[in-house]
Amino acid sequence: MKAAFTLIEVMAAMAILSIAMLVLMQNQTGAMTQVLRVQNYERGVMITENQMHWTYLDLNEAQTWEDYADLSGEDGDYQWSVHIEPMEMETQVDTRVIMLKIQASTTWPQGKGQNSYHLESLYLWGEE
Repeated sequence: MKAAFTLIEVMAAMAILSIAMLVLMQNQTGAMTQVLRVQNYERGVMITENQMHWTYLDLNEAQTWEDYADLSGEDGDYQWSVHIEPMEMETQVDTRVIMLKIQASTTWPQGKGQNSYHLESLYLWGEE
């Protein structure tokens, strides 16, 4: 007599295999969603840092910092803004030197809500 699988055994094995495949596919989908979230966050950070960098370069050449006090724009779904305001300094070395607080932010849609990244920096600006 030959040893063979019954139809019930084959169906049970297929059910177990189907459940295992379903769990693996759900994990894969979750991992892909997380990778997309990380990529979006990385892009938001890059846009914010890039705007901060260009603000520094522009301020190095500027006649007046007020021209760059409030800037904003968009890069696809990403909305960015840069805000500059003067700060009080504890010591006054030169009246032509101003301490500036630079704030750069980027927001983007993430699922049903929004995500954002924010940078702040200080910049010592002076007239030549």
